[in-house]
Amino acid sequence: MKLTKLLIFCVSSLLFSAVAFAQDVTVNGTINDESGLPVPGATVLVKGTNKATASDFDGKFQISAPSNGVLVISFVGFQTLNETINGRTKINAILTATSQNLNEVVVVGYGTQKKGLITGASTNLKGETIKELNTGSAMEALQGIAPGISITRTNGSPGAGTKVTIRGLGTNGNSNPLYIVDGISVGNIDYLSPSDIESIDILKDAASAAIYGSRAANGVVLVTTVKGKKGRAARISYDSYFGIQNIYKNLDPLNAQEYMYIIDEGRVNDGLPRQDWQKLLTNNSWLNTQFPGAGTQLGNEIWEKLQNGWTGTNWINEMSKKDAPIMNHSLNITGGSEDITYAFGVSYFQQDGIIGGDLVDAGFKRLTTRLNTQMVLKKNDSHSIITVGENVTYTNSQNRGVSNGNIYGNDLHNALTANPLQPAYWQTSIDRNIDKFGFTPTLDGISTGQTNPLAVMFYRSNYNYPKDNRITGNAFLEIEPIKDLKFRTVYGIDSWFGYGRSMNPTYNLGVLYQDYINGASQYSYIGANSTWTNTVSYKKQFGNHNISAVAGTELIQYLVNNNVSGSRNNLTFGEDPRYAYLNNTAPKTINDIGTNGMDTSAGGGGIMSYFARAQYDYKEKYLLSATIRADGSSNFAEGKRWGYFPSVSAGWVITKEDFMESSSKWLNSLKVRGSWGQNGNQDIPNFYYSSNIAYVFPGYFFGDTKPVSGTTAYPARVTNPDLTWETSEQLDFGLDASLFDSRLNVTLDWYNKTTKDWLVLAAGRGTDGAAPPYFNGGDIENKGFEFSVNWSDKIGGFKYGATVSGAFNKNKVTRIANADGILHGPSNVLSQGTGEISRGQVGFPLGYFYGFKTAGILQNQQEVNEYVGPDGQPYFSDQRPGDVRFVDQNNDGIIDESDKVYLGNPKSRF
Repeated sequence: MKLTKLLIFCVSSLLFSAVAFAQDVTVNGTINDESGLPVPGATVLVKGTNKATASDFDGKFQISAPSNGVLVISFVGFQTLNETINGRTKINAILTATSQNLNEVVVVGYGTQKKGLITGASTNLKGETIKELNTGSAMEALQGIAPGISITRTNGSPGAGTKVTIRGLGTNGNSNPLYIVDGISVGNIDYLSPSDIESIDILKDAASAAIYGSRAANGVVLVTTVKGKKGRAARISYDSYFGIQNIYKNLDPLNAQEYMYIIDEGRVNDGLPRQDWQKLLTNNSWLNTQFPGAGTQLGNEIWEKLQNGWTGTNWINEMSKKDAPIMNHSLNITGGSEDITYAFGVSYFQQDGIIGGDLVDAGFKRLTTRLNTQMVLKKNDSHSIITVGENVTYTNSQNRGVSNGNIYGNDLHNALTANPLQPAYWQTSIDRNIDKFGFTPTLDGISTGQTNPLAVMFYRSNYNYPKDNRITGNAFLEIEPIKDLKFRTVYGIDSWFGYGRSMNPTYNLGVLYQDYINGASQYSYIGANSTWTNTVSYKKQFGNHNISAVAGTELIQYLVNNNVSGSRNNLTFGEDPRYAYLNNTAPKTINDIGTNGMDTSAGGGGIMSYFARAQYDYKEKYLLSATIRADGSSNFAEGKRWGYFPSVSAGWVITKEDFMESSSKWLNSLKVRGSWGQNGNQDIPNFYYSSNIAYVFPGYFFGDTKPVSGTTAYPARVTNPDLTWETSEQLDFGLDASLFDSRLNVTLDWYNKTTKDWLVLAAGRGTDGAAPPYFNGGDIENKGFEFSVNWSDKIGGFKYGATVSGAFNKNKVTRIANADGILHGPSNVLSQGTGEISRGQVGFPLGYFYGFKTAGILQNQQEVNEYVGPDGQPYFSDQRPGDVRFVDQNNDGIIDESDKVYLGNPKSRF
């Protein structure tokens, strides 16, 4: 009996002890970094549960947890810490900053890889860095940071896109890199807010980009948007900045007095008398005819102002907005449990235009929302078995800009060339109904071919109302039946749609600047491409040997690209832009109505691909990678559609060798690497190897007087069934070094990139009867060297860093498949009637400047007399001091087209 009671007592005590041991305790503590500063916002998670909290501004936290539990403490940029509670109620944790670079995981094609094991040439930029630089677009943040990458704005307007060139121009066509956002192929990333980006990885060499095959000849930009983190409590962050913009270095145009002096000086040099400026100013016959006496009145008023010291109109200042604001606001919510992660973001960016900002409300506005989630549906003790998720981004933008085309439609050009004697505004314009907004009309006597540039900008740009939208997203399913064997399918859509309208007002500014018919126009567009990717991947470690492989298929389809527009004249509600819609017009004739519509993807088309990559390393010391991709494109005829793009790369981490152990105190990592690979390019209009049928009315003429009745059909362009892939082949050798506890990081690269079988649009003649075809027209070579040196450190709570990067590139055309080995550039660029100023030619850089070489200015009559040809005759019958001395290259005594030569490279070699 006593024994039974003893047993009952012992069991009860054990049960009580077990219950007591598993009881929750309240744990308080403080989280600091290595320098003793508090870490606010660190996540404190009870391991194996969804229970979590975050440290406050002072790094303090409080959480209820089992007394025998484990706290997982994490924060971005620090190593995750596991603290066993062991019944403690107070835990003070110190987080250690993660070592930069080597164990960092970066994005590669269809996967990720440790940065220390990469054998190709790539550049990585973290989202934190992008956000801190406060740029309007993500790619602008890479300017000056990423070696070998040229990034420029397409123009100076707010919201303008970026032009990116990686390792020199390798094609005569589209040289833009391939952009991949969360696995979706997109045309650019200008629609993304910088705050939505977690990382950007740029694949520069062929071996890194070969797994993208046909689209990677110009490099690849991989973008990963912000994702939630497992085991992290909800974190809400808000970032904002505000700034003002002004012209950094304004031009100093001639004022009224200087302008008159220069004109008079030119006339004197030509042997002509000085101008009678008072007479010229009042000689406004057009204005006097339209509004009797107004032209004379305007001229007299200007002359009187000049006598009283008026210095004329500075059109750049009149056109500019002072202290134009720029701002950005972004809100992000991220978090996750063991099975679900989420990230939601919304941002608003606004940039007012400096040019035209006040007059036409020029500027750019962008609203971006993003949602990324991931959910584990089934798992076991070792890994997740079924995972699903999605990434969706929506962007709404509005861009009201000024005209920034060539010299015939450029508001800034108009301001630079406008006459300073003309006032911007004139009260009489309103009083006499010349112009309801008070713009000064054309001065006939002194402004031939020009008028008030403010008025031109206002009437052409003020009544445009565009709305643009873009939705990109994908959904994925990943199945991991056994650990490290993953099947993944991803379906993504890149879609764009929008609409807009504009009002065409009446105005009467001069004989060349008038419109007596008002009207309205509207347009809408929609487009979409889809990407369906299926991959299987596996990785395994066998002792000191590590292998990984991925294989897959990808289908890209061009679904729709539809554009419709219409216009009608004669507004029924007057020139009120609020009612400028097509249904508020009353066209009088068929000529008052215009319509247009097309779908450039109506014929379908796309790319079908198969790819594979295998990677191996021994002790993370000896590295090897090989890739193959096969692409079939609808842009080429049957028998020419498939291209095959292989690559191989290898690396040696020298610091892993025993003989480098003595250097480990200061040299953290030293890796040499080499790669070779091929990429392709098929970026031409769809189905251009064939021809559609065009129609002409009233028909085709046989002889002089016998037209064919009805409509005649003919091929719209010359076909080329032999058209095939443009191929880029690249050899790369590089070195990566990390020194002084990874505070100093150095990257060096040498490359030789050759592009073969350019895709070139042939030159056409009007007598050909059809548009010219594309053909494989030449080869080009880019050789170069890149370097990047980065230092980053912190002193206490103060972090600092500096990056120096540079690149040298030599670009040379090696073959052009035509008779003279020249691709001629466009004419009429400098002005109407001028010849080509750039060209491509064997032995020279692509697009080099082409023209007459000069040898100074003829300073006096003696030099004029000495400027003669071999026959002793002057080169120009009217040459005089002040004229340009052109070089007679062939010494034939004539300055003509045969004397034009290479003048310079449009791309900087360094």
